[in-house]
Amino acid sequence: MDSSGDESDEDVRCIRESVGCISRRVGVAKSTVSSVIKRVSQAIVKHLNNIEIPSTPHEWRVVEEGFVQKGLMRCAGSLDGKHIRIKAPPNSGSVYYNYKHFFSFSMLGLVDANRKVLFLDIGTPGSLSDSSIFNRSELKRILEEKSTLPPPIHYTENLVFPSFILADGIFALTTYLMKPFGRSNLTREQLHFNRKLSNTRVRVEHCFGIIASRFRIMHSCIELMYADAVELVTALVILHNYLMPSYDGPLTPVVESAAEQFRNGKEQREALMNFLCN
Repeated sequence: MDSSGDESDEDVRCIRESVGCISRRVGVAKSTVSSVIKRVSQAIVKHLNNIEIPSTPHEWRVVEEGFVQKGLMRCAGSLDGKHIRIKAPPNSGSVYYNYKHFFSFSMLGLVDANRKVLFLDIGTPGSLSDSSIFNRSELKRILEEKSTLPPPIHYTENLVFPSFILADGIFALTTYLMKPFGRSNLTREQLHFNRKLSNTRVRVEHCFGIIASRFRIMHSCIELMYADAVELVTALVILHNYLMPSYDGPLTPVVESAAEQFRNGKEQREALMNFLCN
């Protein structure tokens, strides 16, 4: 939960120091604290799991409608990754050592317009990039197969767009993954387009920030065994989802299309930029 004005410095330190500080404060062994955290996390993940990627065209349309209300049609989520700091697992060498120079595992999340997590790929060693995690994820398979996605929709009579997710520049541009233009030699329209995408995509960063502010153990090294740390963070994301609203309003009327218009992501991005900037 968020900090309050009556917290003592010791309280804040204990929230951040996690297992060791809790052990000293309540007078039980660190192993007991770790065991309790493990059992509670397992119960939350088993019985309360609400991290659910849409499984029907209608469910995807509901997600898209949340972004329509924020000013961007056809967006089915905002994607990004976060490093979770841990102690290096035994005999793991440098596989968990990330480019930020600490040991971690990764959390790759797809977030809706209300900052609720729809998809979570968690536990991959920190040395792997977000794009590598995405490329072998269930989310990519779903987006490529398109069997559960809604059909393309007419923006205008002659302009048809499929569903897509938003991500940053490290991901590959495709018809189902939209990203901004590179930073050099951009036109005024490209800069405007990048700002538009950034203002929408930032919801995933806000989501991770909210989780970290509610559960401040995320600001420090998690003093648990690797598998237990993964389960704990998954449980925290589940609890976060319960605290976030879901879109329950009407859907914007649309005209569906049986065919896609663009051969690749580059063509689609140009068309989307022209539509948004004109």
